[in-house]
Amino acid sequence: METRRTFIGRGGLAAVGVISGLTGAEQVRGLSSQAKPAMIIDLNRCTGCQACVIACKCYTGTAPEQFNTRLILEVEDTRPPRLIFTPVQCNQCDDPPCVPACPEGATFKLDNGIVVTDWGKCTSSGDCIRACPYGARFADSRYGQRVDKCDFCLARLQAGLEPACVEACSSGARIFGDLSNPRGEFSDYLQNRQLTVRKPEKLTKPNVRYVNAGQGTVERT
Repeated sequence: METRRTFIGRGGLAAVGVISGLTGAEQVRGLSSQAKPAMIIDLNRCTGCQACVIACKCYTGTAPEQFNTRLILEVEDTRPPRLIFTPVQCNQCDDPPCVPACPEGATFKLDNGIVVTDWGKCTSSGDCIRACPYGARFADSRYGQRVDKCDFCLARLQAGLEPACVEACSSGARIFGDLSNPRGEFSDYLQNRQLTVRKPEKLTKPNVRYVNAGQGTVERT
């Protein structure tokens, strides 16, 4: 049976360029070959339950102590103090510095914009790890130090499913959709909410965007 690990291990990513036939939440149904997948994370909804981290870990099978999705905890200096949970992962940048950093071309963007690593080409130089300003990439010691990271659960998307972290988020903090054809709640967020990105000064144009805490909650649709 084809798994994510065997998929990237045999270099299968090189042949993937489109996403089609998604049957998950309404906002991601019917993504075409021209789709541009993106994720919005509403920090007002995130409860810090780490269901996304657990679901990601179970699905991706990353190396011990390594995670494709992590949770940053901050304490806001208010009375009483306020906890802010920020899920982080690969930002699927429009201008990803990890791509030109790879001497073998093992890291590249698919036609749909998702940044992937082809383990059939990866020589474990680690240049892409150092180039990523978000700390989203790591070397897997179990597989010759080949580099792993989030790929929006590409194999799940191909199977018509949402990313594992989105599916697991019971509070609805993660909203996934198509920037080229936004629908439903994803479209509502794009139109009506002020979205931010991590480290905007890096000019990488991330496709994981955030609604900052304190902007008020959004009723789920």
